[in-house]
Amino acid sequence: MNSNLLLAVSAVAVGAVLLSVNHTAISDFYAYSVPYNDFAVVHMAYSSDPDSFQLTKQRQDSVCLVTPSGNEYCYGRPHNIGDVKITYIVGSNGIDGEMHLEPVGRAAGYWAISRIVPVSETVGVITFSDSANLYHDLSRSNTSEEFEFTKTVERYNTFVANCRNDGKVVDIVQYLGVVAVEGADYVATWHVHAESERGIPCKYPEIIKHSFRHNFGI
Repeated sequence: MNSNLLLAVSAVAVGAVLLSVNHTAISDFYAYSVPYNDFAVVHMAYSSDPDSFQLTKQRQDSVCLVTPSGNEYCYGRPHNIGDVKITYIVGSNGIDGEMHLEPVGRAAGYWAISRIVPVSETVGVITFSDSANLYHDLSRSNTSEEFEFTKTVERYNTFVANCRNDGKVVDIVQYLGVVAVEGADYVATWHVHAESERGIPCKYPEIIKHSFRHNFGI
């Protein structure tokens, strides 16, 4: 085979691979990224008091933060459930969530999160896996495929960690980094859920990877 023919064959082969990769990327974009635009976070209230945000904010032991979306959230003193601390985070936008604080070095996360390793106060590495089973056993419900991948996240990064109700409900997690509680360091995350009539295919890990492009307004 002469060099020109070899070059032509190689170019065709490379082109075919690139075309296949681009087709997959475009297909996944429309299958997983675009549907997320239709999801709206459900306004949940863990307190029946309409002034719960201001009341929480005014408490001496409360902590407040402002997300990149411009929403202010406050949470009170957490309570212990084993090694994990739990509290409820209340937003100025009417969205409340459940907040988990896990000891640094033992942060296992929940839903598709199987491990969280902080590398600084604001940056962490999250491992997502089909073997994660806190809250929901993914291997028995939404996926029969094995998967595991890691993602470096920064404070306020938001992503989907679970998909349910035939893809019409997704559970959203926001990473808050490392926070100190009573002299000890904890990895902090909080979660809410969003709904869409259109829905999304509950396929892992695609629903997780593509969700990082959305902040869902929280």
